Amino acid sequence: MARLMTDNDYISKMKKMYKVDPDVVDGMNWFLVLAGAAGTILCVLALAYWLIRFFGFLLSASRGAKSIKDIRFWRNMGVALLIIILIMTGSVFTLLSQFYDYMALWGWGN
Repeated sequence: MARLMTDNDYISKMKKMYKVDPDVVDGMNWFLVLAGAAGTILCVLALAYWLIRFFGFLLSASRGAKSIKDIRFWRNMGVALLIIILIMTGSVFTLLSQFYDYMALWGWGN
């Protein structure tokens, strides 16, 4: 049976304690721009590092120093590329936005 939201609910208590002030977020616009620029630079550097490691591994494999069937390498590189792509495309922020919208449906910030 689903439990109804009451004043004793965790979400109700959190809404009273942590109220978001949109004026504070608007005042932080300069910081958000700088953080976005730094994030972009870090993403490009991470992708460049990933490409160097990838082609370095292929070079080592072609010389016989490493096996092309190294499962651990491919798994690590796949996960790293997935994380880099999610951050570069903004999918992470889309997920956070959907979470915020869901919290707004619960009445957070009203």
